[in-house]
Amino acid sequence: MSIELDGLGVDGREKIIRIASKNPVFCNEHDTIADVADKIVATEHRRLPVLAKKGEVAGVLTKSDLLDAFLRHDDFDQSVSEIMSRELILCDANESLKYVLQKFKISRRGGFPVVDKKKLVGMISERDFVTLVAGRETGIRVENVMTKKPMVVQSGISVLDCLKTLVNTHYRRLPVVTRPSGGTLVGIVTASDLLKYIHENGYSFDSLDEPIDDVVIKDVYTANPQDDISQTASFIVSKRVGGLLVVSEKHELEGIITERDIVEHIS
Repeated sequence: MSIELDGLGVDGREKIIRIASKNPVFCNEHDTIADVADKIVATEHRRLPVLAKKGEVAGVLTKSDLLDAFLRHDDFDQSVSEIMSRELILCDANESLKYVLQKFKISRRGGFPVVDKKKLVGMISERDFVTLVAGRETGIRVENVMTKKPMVVQSGISVLDCLKTLVNTHYRRLPVVTRPSGGTLVGIVTASDLLKYIHENGYSFDSLDEPIDDVVIKDVYTANPQDDISQTASFIVSKRVGGLLVVSEKHELEGIITERDIVEHIS
């Protein structure tokens, strides 16, 4: 079962620039990794387009790129061009919503720079499409869309082990439970939480020996398996989070539903 753009009152032929974020935050290819990390932590953006001297998009840098570079012991005083992704997927400002939606599904990326005559004019993200679903009854339940039995980490492991798990699996967030097989839900840890923690500790590897418990967000946002995904979409947009843990009435973890899960069901 899918959600038609037309059913959301949206013309799929409209230009993507209509729903894209205008005047996006960006960095320059010669900025240091440390300076860009400061900007990402301060703005809470997941990714920043990286511009070349002539103002053209040269790459994209994500929080995951920063965490990966940190684990590799990269010098954060070097240029951000050393670690940015050069495998660009750009969206022309005149491309249609329907066409860009397919780009998301095929690439499984969370966002793209939007350009007009090679110049950056916006950013489009999964959340921009999720916003279209927010508050519009779809008849699709969370349990039919969520990822069941998501990867978890156990409470009490070190920040380093959690960081390695997040980077190696390429996940953006991990539920934290009391035992490896599941157990009681403790909270959630995200790439944003880990980057902020590392940043606050001056990028010191000594801080990674601490247990993950102090980084875990314990007051988590959750969804009920029986909720319509429009409710989840509304919550994701209003709280500015990338996903919700799905829990039973007994507060047992049943799954996780993310922006990507919702976008996958829009057509």
